[in-house]
Amino acid sequence: MENRNLYTFQRVCELSSITKAAEQLGYAQSTVTTQIKLLESELGVKLFERYGNTLRITAPGEKLLAYSNEIFKITEKFMGTLHTGETITGTLQIAAADSLCMTVLPAILQKFMANYPAVKVRILSAGAEDAKQLLASGQADIALVLDFAKPPPELLLLKQQPVAINFYTAASTSSAPAEIQLEDLAHKRFAVTEPACRYRKQLDAFWAENGIEPVILLESTSTEALIKIAASGLAITYLPAIVARQTAQLQQLQIKNIAPPAPLLLQLLLFKNKWQSPLLNKFIEIATAEFTDNT
Repeated sequence: MENRNLYTFQRVCELSSITKAAEQLGYAQSTVTTQIKLLESELGVKLFERYGNTLRITAPGEKLLAYSNEIFKITEKFMGTLHTGETITGTLQIAAADSLCMTVLPAILQKFMANYPAVKVRILSAGAEDAKQLLASGQADIALVLDFAKPPPELLLLKQQPVAINFYTAASTSSAPAEIQLEDLAHKRFAVTEPACRYRKQLDAFWAENGIEPVILLESTSTEALIKIAASGLAITYLPAIVARQTAQLQQLQIKNIAPPAPLLLQLLLFKNKWQSPLLNKFIEIATAEFTDNT
């Protein structure tokens, strides 16, 4: 049984699609189909069943998926033992939100890559939910996310730090803090993140609770774009403090007589069944030490 075929099988399970798995792996669709058929022929079982356009894993397929996860975990652990006492090498795949790639992650990577230059680092830009899926599927080794809740039980919370989140507007020359009445927000334009974003959902709840129908000028996954639009004075934005403080072009906007919003949680996450190689442990050590300095 070839590991290559098992890896393809895992990707089909994860994506519930042969076509999507082929795109992700860079294979022709026929190659993925052949690899699955080879596994089925070798094992003498059916791994998937098709219901219309839906692909569903069978009971034998579920068993193979569980064992394949163990196979890859043992293989990874064995490879790590071969390099004990030697220069730390390998590849580290980090899932992180775009906002964290701008703020927390660079300081961590500078220190890590200076100490371990032989390690290849790959950053996967992903929101909180996507990052968790990347961990669970083995496509990411570790993740940095911004969330409001504890991670699911299959993930290990290595470090957590609260991060304030606020409204921001273009900076002014006045020394007085920027303030606004709640009712005046209905007449302002906003530059905000996409609806799936964790703190966008918090903002949507705030608008609904206060009967505000927002005028949205820009809705974007680009944190940099939100900052530029807000800094130009065209709109108000809603961002984590660690992002807004990266520029002198923004200042916090206080909403009178409104309690500050619940903080986000900056979390360092790992899949519970993930073997912590020397490489991964070194990154965790540096990352946890850098958390307080960056938040």
